[in-house]
Amino acid sequence: MKHLSTTVLKDCTRISASIDRVVAPTPAGRLRAFVLHPTHDAGRAPLVVLHGISRNAKELARFFAPEAARTGRRIVVPHFTPNRWPHFQRPCRAVRPDVALVGLMDFLATQDAAFARPAQIFGHSGGAQLAHRFAMLYPNRVARLSLVAAGWYCLPDDRMAYPYGLDDKNDRQLALWVRRHRAGLARFLSIPTEILVGDSDTDRDESLRQTSDLDVVQGTTRVARAATYAEALRTAASQAGVSADVTLTALPGVQHDVAQAIRVAGLARHVAGPDLFPFAQAV
Repeated sequence: MKHLSTTVLKDCTRISASIDRVVAPTPAGRLRAFVLHPTHDAGRAPLVVLHGISRNAKELARFFAPEAARTGRRIVVPHFTPNRWPHFQRPCRAVRPDVALVGLMDFLATQDAAFARPAQIFGHSGGAQLAHRFAMLYPNRVARLSLVAAGWYCLPDDRMAYPYGLDDKNDRQLALWVRRHRAGLARFLSIPTEILVGDSDTDRDESLRQTSDLDVVQGTTRVARAATYAEALRTAASQAGVSADVTLTALPGVQHDVAQAIRVAGLARHVAGPDLFPFAQAV
């Protein structure tokens, strides 16, 4: 596991980004989002930023606005409100956040064709759970995955029953979801994927799902489960004859706190990528 380092941006060109609020009418229901538009367009893939169970979309939009300006990337921060989206971490028969996310990007693409391109998907905690499941269902829509501190994962193998893995246990309803997740598995395994977790994110509190099977197979902490998932991706890719691009990165001094990860470990800067202009300062 490598550790993330940070850098300091120097003054030179001053650039900025605007923040719009949108409400997208999707087949799964209305989905609100903040959309960050840079003044300079780098022509790079859009970045989708998925919040966790704190649903802090507005805070994340503020954190990522300087990154949109710095990198010249369009950034979308969906807001899964609790009344309309009580459970957004994974698609199920009752609620389809994946369909809503597709609908949001399609809606934005009607206004700006750049949003039709495959996107980088970033998610923290519950957002990371939605991110990797979305990528399994719609691999052609995902250019890159950045998964931070998920509580647990859908392993790309049959060691565990769905939704923890791809064993259907001869259950008709589970089999339907397993088939959907397996349909594009080879393409999913080829998506460049970075898995990040705070090196101090080791608490077993009420926000971490705990079952005996989950603890045995995936590990007892988010750190252990991140390592298990990284290895599972590499193994599944090898078995499928796919070249995997999977990295596992520790965020030094970070607990289960996305704001801390951004402020202390430079997470937003790392995820958003390189500068549009060397030595530019976002305002």
